[in-house]
Amino acid sequence: MTNIHELSAPEVELQLRARTVADDLLPTTREADRVGGFSDEWQQIQKRLHDEGYLTMYLPPEDGGWAASITDLVLVQEQFARHDGGFANVISHEACASTMLQFAQREVRDHYIERMVAGELTAICISEPTVGTDIANMGARAAREGYGYRLSGDKRYISLGAAADILLFFALTDPKAGLRGGISAFVVDRHQDGIDIQPPEDTLGFRLLPHSDMTVRNVTVPETARLGDEGEGLRIFGEGLNLGRLGGGTQAMGLAVGAYERALAFARERETMGRPIIKHQAIGFKLAQMEVDVEAMRSLTYATARWLDRTGDIGSRDASMKVAVAKTHNTDVALRVCGEAVQIFGAQGIWRSNDVERLFRDAKVSQLVDGPNELMRLRIANTLARG
Repeated sequence: MTNIHELSAPEVELQLRARTVADDLLPTTREADRVGGFSDEWQQIQKRLHDEGYLTMYLPPEDGGWAASITDLVLVQEQFARHDGGFANVISHEACASTMLQFAQREVRDHYIERMVAGELTAICISEPTVGTDIANMGARAAREGYGYRLSGDKRYISLGAAADILLFFALTDPKAGLRGGISAFVVDRHQDGIDIQPPEDTLGFRLLPHSDMTVRNVTVPETARLGDEGEGLRIFGEGLNLGRLGGGTQAMGLAVGAYERALAFARERETMGRPIIKHQAIGFKLAQMEVDVEAMRSLTYATARWLDRTGDIGSRDASMKVAVAKTHNTDVALRVCGEAVQIFGAQGIWRSNDVERLFRDAKVSQLVDGPNELMRLRIANTLARG
């Protein structure tokens, strides 16, 4: 919380409010991480975030939201990520879904937005058992049938899949067109016959963002369920994904902030050889570098969010480049910062009861979600090559 970033008074108030709620939920967060899945503790956190308005903050006021800016999202996510990366991701996840729903016909959009405001969650269904970043080889199909489509396909890594009521399902409508022009997006009620969602996986980190596999077989939807025109699925996904990738960079930054805050407090109190360990150069230099890393991450993240707000350019190539840079830098640096925090705590750093152990696990996962960093570097390199 430094003045160098020149936050406005409302932004500071938003940040402090989110910090208070996140701190209040910390004991429940610890238990939800320990248990995993959609536990009673998870439900308590989800309800609190919904009641506070964080899961619909990106919606306009007429829809029941706050018309939050992207910078607002970043400020809120950072505070929740200080304690856990998974639920910070839920906030950006719902913002991404609302972005994609803007492509629906007005009546359909309003129907599903009302359900989100009422507390229902969304799941974005795009990855498959043999298709992760290589979505050009998507196997899911949406075949024309009368005045609608018949959907079929297997999906994997579906965040919130077992808890969501609203599915954003991506499938090929024109296999010959492939990646550009062949993929379409649909909004689907999860409770239709033909949709089978598996229990959530037991994961290393982001345990408060449980994901599941899904099978969709011969599910019929009307033409009005399609988002945008046929073949616009990649563009629709890209707009949401850019917002999600900035969220990934924000969560990583928040994880690093949380680990640094805990390590600094511990180093000031823990004594060896008659003085606090922060006075030992080996530890003091670690904390100094962590301070450098955290401020650099925060500056990059805030600047990227401000640029997106100023330009409104969320779906462009420039936006993809900027969020890829922020996501790659922050997730790599966060893993280092969280690792150093574990090191400063010594043997206590690997206790499951120690928050830095959880933050370290989440930091590793942050390098993988919303596209692994190898893909981010490839995207950056290709953009640089095109000039």
